Amino acid sequence: MIRRGLLALAALAALGGALLCGLIWNARRSLPFNGEGRHFDPDTAIVVQQQSTAVYAILAVTLGLAAVGLGLMARRG
Repeated sequence: MIRRGLLALAALAALGGALLCGLIWNARRSLPFNGEGRHFDPDTAIVVQQQSTAVYAILAVTLGLAAVGLGLMARRG
């Protein structure tokens, strides 16, 4: 019973992480990057690398798959 609850909790945490990474990826994929692959946001003084968009996409997919796997394990028992 405890194992099932922990697996369900881990699945929810992975799903939340996947959604968060997906939102960050969606916000950063359309930024106007310069020739060096950087975007400077003058409002927050943050420099965003173009490669980070691929990392967030990979994290979103990986965490989504982990959430599905953990959810199936929790459902099975």
